Amino acid sequence: MGRAADKNAVDAMNLQLTSLLDHLNPDGGMPYAPGMPSFSEPTLLTILAFVAAGEAPRAQAPVEWALRNRNADGSIGLNREFPDEGKWNTPLLAMAMHHIGRTAEREAALHHILQSRSLTFRRSAENDLDTQLTGWPWVAQTFGWVEPTSWALLALRLAGKDNHPRALEGRRFLEDRCIPEGGWNYGNKVLFNNTLMPFWDTTALALLALGESNTSLANKNLDLLERTIPEMRSLSTCALVCLCLALHGRGTDELRRRIQAVLAEPEGDSLNLAHSAMGWIALSQRKVLTP
Repeated sequence: MGRAADKNAVDAMNLQLTSLLDHLNPDGGMPYAPGMPSFSEPTLLTILAFVAAGEAPRAQAPVEWALRNRNADGSIGLNREFPDEGKWNTPLLAMAMHHIGRTAEREAALHHILQSRSLTFRRSAENDLDTQLTGWPWVAQTFGWVEPTSWALLALRLAGKDNHPRALEGRRFLEDRCIPEGGWNYGNKVLFNNTLMPFWDTTALALLALGESNTSLANKNLDLLERTIPEMRSLSTCALVCLCLALHGRGTDELRRRIQAVLAEPEGDSLNLAHSAMGWIALSQRKVLTP
């Protein structure tokens, strides 16, 4: 009886997930919200959501869109109209190609990731960051930030390149950016002598990227996330924190209930299809962002 109930729940979830494709644009890509053009982030996260559900063939149209919108150097930008902007989406491309068995496309994306570097600067007494550490930037030829560095590390780790020198330095980069009291902001820890507040999604993403490489640092930040679960409301935050806690063996029941409730709500003006896809990834029983 329990197995039948579990199967029914999974079938119901997959049926709801399929409704994501109701918002597919004629070009095969996914918009952030209905009526918008197709963009890489919601398209690639939709592919990963179907992979997580064991339904990858149903995402054929988004896969074809991603293949058509890749750049010659292996990267992917926001979309065909803005191919050189938003290349931080390339790790998502590498992960999607990894799961659907497109090895050449995955390796080309990984090559681009390894070639992409944040700028470094001489250290100064006014800045408590180790500005000599290389991470990944949002935009080429700029400073490194926590989220693009985390996505790059996740793609490298999934591909078995966790011990590549860039991955090792990237993890040191994230450790250096952690706020002393716990959590991560977008990149800085202190601004104008004020300690910055931690962001839940950024913190969860950094912990996913660090994996089990620094247990003491992870535990401090996992405790922070667990304490603040009652305050979390957004779907993207709940999804990333759920994935993070699950990876580290912490309880996720409350977050899963919250994600299910949000995804069951009637679609309104606040619908964000990238966040919806991340919600489905969090609810699945398969790892797609980590090995």
